[in-house]
Amino acid sequence: MKLPFVIDNQTHILADILKGLLTAHKGRSLDVATAYFAVGGFRLVQEGLAALGNFRLLRGP
Repeated sequence: MKLPFVIDNQTHILADILKGLLTAHKGRSLDVATAYFAVGGFRLVQEGLAALGNFRLLRGP
């Protein structure tokens, strides 16, 4: 999966990008680094996260 250079929630929607990544990594490990993570947005990707082998989230300040 080719990731866009900028995810702006207009041209490229973050939830759609994350769902694509989760589908591509089903049963495998996925590491994500981000400056912001909204717990409420977790609902949009929780099914895909459950299908991963391992998931690590590095969250900045």
